[in-house]
Amino acid sequence: MTDPALSRIRRGVSLSQVVADRLRRAILSGAFPEGAPLPEAQTAARLGVSRVPVREALVELERRGLVEFDAHGRSRVKSFTEEDVAEILGLRAALQAMAAGLAASRLTPQDVGRLESLLARAARTHDLTKFSALDSAFHDEIVAIARHRRLSRAWTDLRSQMDLWLARLHRRRESARHDVRPVTLASHREIVEVLKTRRPEAAARRLRKHCGGLALEGFL
Repeated sequence: MTDPALSRIRRGVSLSQVVADRLRRAILSGAFPEGAPLPEAQTAARLGVSRVPVREALVELERRGLVEFDAHGRSRVKSFTEEDVAEILGLRAALQAMAAGLAASRLTPQDVGRLESLLARAARTHDLTKFSALDSAFHDEIVAIARHRRLSRAWTDLRSQMDLWLARLHRRRESARHDVRPVTLASHREIVEVLKTRRPEAAARRLRKHCGGLALEGFL
């Protein structure tokens, strides 16, 4: 079955952004696996566009950390080294701990409602790619609740690479244990309950534990 992200694109505005979004979705879903080549001509033909928006999209995805170019200018899906993963995990844990501490002291009933709505949506989906996206959205919301502009910018810079790491992690764990949804949902529900206590230090500790949990179990 053809991945919808790789269907032909209808003509419209900002083609390079449409192409970038399609390629991003295909990379996160695993339609383009780690290290897969992304030849401009073939990708353009598949999407029904010229090579120019494809080239622009690939440059944009390189900036986000999802694509890499070799010395000859050929692009491929990003492969993470052990050092890459260590940096992503360390920064993710630090930013989420900081966000949780701030969020706990600034939480409103409306904030709780948005978090619980995300949990409800995640509980209803059985599509692993969509579940991974909702997992990321939950953590986005914690950053938003923190109401800290520079923290938000730092999180945005990390977001695409974190999405890619998380999507790959979820697929590996689901293949091995078939428990990604219940484990993640249970942990997220605990996070909401800790945030509701309005204890910043406890919230920060809980997020550090959550961010490091899967890594400590060897699913990198």
